[in-house]
Amino acid sequence: MSLSAHHSAGVRWQTVAITLAMAAVGAAVFPTFADASSTPTATGVTIGSRITSNDGFTTAGSANISAVDGNFTPADVGFGITGGATLPTGETIVSVSSSTTATLSAPALKTSKKAIFSISFAGAGLYGWGAATEPDGSILMGDYWNFRIVHFNADGTRATPYVFAGNQGNGPGSNQAPFGICVDPVNGNVFMTEGSLYNVNEYSSTGAFITSWGSNQALNLVKFTYPSQCAVDPTTQLLYISNQWGKSIVVIDPSNPSAPAKFESPPTPNTIIQPRGLAFDSAGNLWIADEGHKRIDVYFATSGLNMNVAPQYEIKAPACDPSAPACTSTTFDMRGLAIDKNTNLAFVANGQGCYVQEFDANPADIASKVYGKFLLNFNGVATGNSNCGKGNGQFADGARDIAVDGNDHVWVGDLADFRAQVFDESGSFIFAVPGTPTPPPTGGFNGPRGVAFDAAGNMYVTDMYNERVEAFSPNGSGGYTFSQTWGIRGDTANTFNYPRLECVDPVTGYLIVADTDSSVIVAWDVTKTPPQEVWPQGGKSQGLMDPYGVACAPNGEIYVADSNHKDVAVFNADGSVGSPATIGSNLGFTRGIAVDPLDGSIWVSVGANNMIYHFAASGTQLGSFSVGAGENPFGVAIDAGYVYVALSSKNDVGQYTRAGVLQTTFGGAGAGIGQMRTPQGLAFAPDGFLYVVEENNARVSQWSVP
Repeated sequence: MSLSAHHSAGVRWQTVAITLAMAAVGAAVFPTFADASSTPTATGVTIGSRITSNDGFTTAGSANISAVDGNFTPADVGFGITGGATLPTGETIVSVSSSTTATLSAPALKTSKKAIFSISFAGAGLYGWGAATEPDGSILMGDYWNFRIVHFNADGTRATPYVFAGNQGNGPGSNQAPFGICVDPVNGNVFMTEGSLYNVNEYSSTGAFITSWGSNQALNLVKFTYPSQCAVDPTTQLLYISNQWGKSIVVIDPSNPSAPAKFESPPTPNTIIQPRGLAFDSAGNLWIADEGHKRIDVYFATSGLNMNVAPQYEIKAPACDPSAPACTSTTFDMRGLAIDKNTNLAFVANGQGCYVQEFDANPADIASKVYGKFLLNFNGVATGNSNCGKGNGQFADGARDIAVDGNDHVWVGDLADFRAQVFDESGSFIFAVPGTPTPPPTGGFNGPRGVAFDAAGNMYVTDMYNERVEAFSPNGSGGYTFSQTWGIRGDTANTFNYPRLECVDPVTGYLIVADTDSSVIVAWDVTKTPPQEVWPQGGKSQGLMDPYGVACAPNGEIYVADSNHKDVAVFNADGSVGSPATIGSNLGFTRGIAVDPLDGSIWVSVGANNMIYHFAASGTQLGSFSVGAGENPFGVAIDAGYVYVALSSKNDVGQYTRAGVLQTTFGGAGAGIGQMRTPQGLAFAPDGFLYVVEENNARVSQWSVP
């Protein structure tokens, strides 16, 4: 790699040495390497998926070996390593035992031909979400943030092949996070709904891609508005899809994929609001989890499943159990729905109370009104008491989707606990897969978004898909050592619900995190172990709606990119509403935000219109500029000289004058040295470097900028 590849208008690059690090042949400035263990280890010792050199520092991966992830291969044997002051140059790779493990020699003289860099993805063993039953009674489980569907036999062992679909990407034949899964019981074809792409994919019974519907590079155009879950009519083989934000059910004929889709929903007051789970009973009646109305709507097969009229039957949430005296009211927070046609029982994942609830689904009971009757809560919990927790039969953040296997056992996705749980139909826990949950390892990321630094130089990274924050401390050699992590998926105190950008309040020292899907910003006291929530502020009913970004001013004021309110909200250091309470209006979906160190003014990015807006702290607009069509700006950081903007769609960071004049861009798509993928949050650290969070490289990179 030439010297110019490492320098762009004076910009130098290196990976932050968090768990691992990078080096480059011929680079003018070498990266530093972080000691990943408390004491140095001997030369050539392997540590899990890492290796140690003779100074005890860890390295892994090779930038030019694989364009996908830089895995080790036997072809790497004999190649050397170059590094900075903390990593002696000249060591060679003497053996490769796996894609992420190799052994180094003692120092040698050979010149390296390839670059060493970090493999820092940190995914859990299973992010259990969607679920569906195969015709043979086996189970497909959506492994949400591993971007795949996995396949289990009814006894919990892995089916072959285990990964049914998992080609992460955006085009035909690829997928993002699988939300809903359903199976055609006649031919075994599988359908996957994707909430992030607003697409639906179809696969054969063996996992081969067939076609897709949607508006994001799909083969057949259908304008979904968040397709969540699905079901296939066992008689007609028509595909029914919950169009969650479109207040409708979409009906597609897979035998004629290019035919126009039908969008169906009755008129008010029965318009379907936020539909989720779908299931057919043994008579072909369609159950719809109508979350907006907090009920299950049933359309009878004898009516032709006409969903442009009011449902023929409604099922309400069960009442408080007399044994739960503290219960005053109940409701549905429906995530999953399944019906066992053999036993005529229905199962509903109800987020309120973390329940899995069982109902009568026998069509013979329609006339007597026993159809839809509540029967029991799984795990023996009374309605009104809580089943939330991490034990067997409990759910830390509520159950997700549900499917019934060939043994009439009920499989339930348990996303927050990194597993799926299996019950008999009396609600008793049988087993979980995996038997011991495998949470994501520490020190790495899955979908990181934000980075922030305190005055001591400690670094905090929001690891969004893992619903946590990870903290790293400076190691004295220019790198960072993992120190602690905290968080779990939830919508209550001391939990996270898709945390994005963050900042450190210099007045209180609190870490302020935009907890986007809970529509709050949260102050964390990071001096405590584990860090404790001090206050939340916001909520859809209290003034914030899906905030993406936060910025902390020297005087303690906190500025929030209040994304779906399309403005900037202002708070004081104690969480009270600031003055002015808001800045700007109708800006668009605000995302990144930063405080100018020169004058305390505010800069905020808007992705939809590719604009950067500039406001005085008083709220007066000072200017704006466009970063160009299709750039999709995200994070913003500012130093004394320039404004830096993460140009996510172009895999670059742009450097602009305060007048909006582009000076240079740096990065470029890739995982190699001086490249990046989907930059998100930006922040300057006390060391003066610019740190870039790369979502799709699952890492943080460090840049020297003029």
